[in-house]
Amino acid sequence: MIIPARNEEENLGKLLSLLKNQTYKPYEVIVVNDNSEDDTEGVGERNGARVISLYEEPPEGWVGKNWAIWNGYLESRGDILLFLDADVEPSSEFIEVMLSSYERYGGLISCWPYQRFEKFYEHLNFIFNIGAVITMCAIKKEGAFGPAMMISREDYERVGGHKEVKDKVVEDLHFGNLCIKKGIPVNNFLGGEYIKFRMYPKGLMDLIEGFSKNSSQGVMSLSFSKFLYLLIWFYGVFGSFAFENPINLYYLLFSFQFYVMTRRLGDYNLIDSVIYPIHFMFFIAVLIYSSIKTFLFKSVSWKGRKINVG
Repeated sequence: MIIPARNEEENLGKLLSLLKNQTYKPYEVIVVNDNSEDDTEGVGERNGARVISLYEEPPEGWVGKNWAIWNGYLESRGDILLFLDADVEPSSEFIEVMLSSYERYGGLISCWPYQRFEKFYEHLNFIFNIGAVITMCAIKKEGAFGPAMMISREDYERVGGHKEVKDKVVEDLHFGNLCIKKGIPVNNFLGGEYIKFRMYPKGLMDLIEGFSKNSSQGVMSLSFSKFLYLLIWFYGVFGSFAFENPINLYYLLFSFQFYVMTRRLGDYNLIDSVIYPIHFMFFIAVLIYSSIKTFLFKSVSWKGRKINVG
């Protein structure tokens, strides 16, 4: 198991504690401390993980998370690799369920955690969450969910690992597509009761920075068919409330659709589905902001680190 971690002292202890309660015990738990400015290293060591600390910034051409995962892989010994983000909260059966799915399907198995909220602003990831699930699961298989991925060492080495996507901010999408290109099956699942997370618990600006770092690149990295599908769907969403009378049949149908979809994705409620135009406009604003940072200024920021995306 490999956990890339940069400034994750608040999340890492909880994750490592939950891993100790797994019904299927991991062979090894490797935490890669990615030049953190907090006590990520100490938290990992005190909780019994094997900590690999990177005290310098990633080499030129590497994105931090990909560099951390690659270094974790180089130090790992297991035949099955499980990559976990430091902010996930797995149930005690999580590893067992992932292994069961791997034994059934093989290849790359990835999982999108159920979104747990504590504050109102966290609900603003409404459209981002739906978009992520549609992107990876609708029409055809494409990409993978980065927070939790399982693959054999043999298949990981066959595709070249994260070294092949070293400069990609949206590394999970590209890594999943790389596996598909190499003939390795990819299956993406929803976490449901088995794994949860809070994506951006530190405030609204944390959420905006997090989504702006990869939203525009994620959209531009989609296949043409997937991009066209999302464009048509988003046009329908916009059209549903752009009438003279905003409360119309299309509005009600989209509200119902969103309510049904998001019940499995996170702690959303009926109000979120009713006010979906607000969520949609927030998504558009962040996407524009992300595009300006990515294509005009050629850089994004995340966890105190500037990432060049030129």
